[in-house]
Amino acid sequence: MNEAVIPELELLAFSFLSGIICFFGYDLLLVLRIFFRRSPLLEKVEDILYWLAASIFVFSVIYEKNSGVIRAYSILGMLAGMVLYRAVMRTRLTQAAAKRSERIRKWFKNKMEPLRKKRLELQNKRKQSKIEKKEKKRSRKQKKKEEKEKRKKKG
Repeated sequence: MNEAVIPELELLAFSFLSGIICFFGYDLLLVLRIFFRRSPLLEKVEDILYWLAASIFVFSVIYEKNSGVIRAYSILGMLAGMVLYRAVMRTRLTQAAAKRSERIRKWFKNKMEPLRKKRLELQNKRKQSKIEKKEKKRSRKQKKKEEKEKRKKKG
């Protein structure tokens, strides 16, 4: 094989793999969204940051393997990797995560229940102590008021 073709084939292979890695990374982001629900605005920000990171990753692959020269076959290789990943994996990763997410949430909720109860107890104690302080303050004010009235009556 011609020695000039080997670096080009390496670029094609790395481009193909980078396409697979990009979509796999996005699927991982989708899985995280299944487990940790966020607001739509935050999801949009995550998408922008993800694709910014993915573009930097793709550019670094092209820069490292081909000195920054963009070749049509490297872009086609990335697209082929993405299409193949989608064809093979489709929604398997996200569907599996969705099936397991409810079970994991229940498990996590059961493990966190003692901590949640303790936190509620502490919140109730704080509220109770604030109420008691207010009552003491009111009773002191009431006593002072009564003492003033007694002095006025005596005086």
